[in-house]
Amino acid sequence: MLSGCTPDRHSATPEIIWIGCPRVVSCPMPGNDLKTAGDLASDNRQLEAALASCGLQVETIKECQEKHDAETETAARGAVPQRATAPAKP
Repeated sequence: MLSGCTPDRHSATPEIIWIGCPRVVSCPMPGNDLKTAGDLASDNRQLEAALASCGLQVETIKECQEKHDAETETAARGAVPQRATAPAKP
């Protein structure tokens, strides 16, 4: 009989799995107010720093997700089947 049909036995509460990867935040790009050639060089350095910072965020989250995927795959391979196979009928 199904566990939902009997008053004394209930199904186990499902476990919530939290990946735990860092949250993604937007990558703001600096504005500019160019007046001289020196301003252009400074603006380029600021933009490169912002892009590098954003790239580091993406790499950190990517590594976290890949680690989680690898752990999940390993756990799935080692899992015991929940259902026994039915015996063959003669």
